[in-house]
Amino acid sequence: MDNERVLLVVDALYVGGTETHILSLAKELIKKNVYVSIAARKEGSLISSFEALNCPIHHIDFPRTLTLEKSDEAKLLRKIEDIIESEKISVAHFHQTPSGYLTGKAAKNKRIATVFTVHGTYYPEQEIRMLLKYSDTIICVSPPLCEYIKSFGAKNIKLVPNGIDIEAYSVNRSTEELKKVLKIPKESVVVLYASRIAWAKANVCSMLLRACKDLKLNPIPNLHLVVVGDGNKLNDIRVLAHYIEKLCKVSFIHIVGEQRDMHAYYSMADCVVGTGRVALEAMASAKTVITAGNHGYFGAVTKDNFDEAWEYYFGDHDSKSPCSRHVLRDNLKRVLQDKEYLKKNGLETHEIVEEKFNIKKVAIDIVKIYSETVKGGNGS
Repeated sequence: MDNERVLLVVDALYVGGTETHILSLAKELIKKNVYVSIAARKEGSLISSFEALNCPIHHIDFPRTLTLEKSDEAKLLRKIEDIIESEKISVAHFHQTPSGYLTGKAAKNKRIATVFTVHGTYYPEQEIRMLLKYSDTIICVSPPLCEYIKSFGAKNIKLVPNGIDIEAYSVNRSTEELKKVLKIPKESVVVLYASRIAWAKANVCSMLLRACKDLKLNPIPNLHLVVVGDGNKLNDIRVLAHYIEKLCKVSFIHIVGEQRDMHAYYSMADCVVGTGRVALEAMASAKTVITAGNHGYFGAVTKDNFDEAWEYYFGDHDSKSPCSRHVLRDNLKRVLQDKEYLKKNGLETHEIVEEKFNIKKVAIDIVKIYSETVKGGNGS
């Protein structure tokens, strides 16, 4: 394996699908004796997890937007260029803007190879064009994203999924303690929603709250809903939850904010509603997943429709239909009333995720991309 020296770049170290993927990737690259250095705004709940990697972490005060004064941009570029030079970096791998734009520009100034991973369709069009301009190789994490990036005229696109650290999501995990903390009775039926509570995903969350209200009233009175995640719409969700509980005359919605130990929450759930990386992590935890995301609704993922669900990236980058409270209610009603199905389907999808999305396999594919990019795209 070629010994590339990699600079992994992210805006900041908050809990999110992109950041969790970078953490898993860095861990696996280090295991494979690849030199890894990280550049980020050193803020967020994942700081200690990144520090545990025992690799260099450079604090760069990446701006939150790309509206930068020329003098400020020049200072940031010099800082990144100094890291590239002092650590003899051979490939810069970025994932977001503005950090990706600045790193791409600095990497080109230093004539080193660049890799850009596209995680969604949420990048503003002007920013995606700026990132593509500085990218030798583009990794897309789903088939719909490959088509999306092709529409910009980009070349050298590779399809590599988000990798999951399967060992971190062992099937058996005791959930009694967490249920006690949340005051969820032992025999309850638990639905989990995990996402950034912003944009279209906040709308899915509000539809799910209303769907669970219907199910709580009839036919699943022992239903509890747990919502994990943070975002600018979290307060709206809290207000809606309070209103619904008032109508139902019972507390059953648990809004717990951002959480680092997601496996504990997946383990407690009978069914998970989510998309993208959450869907993959939940299936790695052997849970049945109903997928709904930024783009719309896909539904319950099974061994028979898994490939199709992957083509949609589980409702996040493409979808079968719009999401609605009624669609969520009817599908949840069907799966939650069949415990045997929930268990069997969870185990079957776990096996597929282990086979196709294991971070060990993904890291090998990415190291190969680094090597090919350095050989063919260095300084281009």
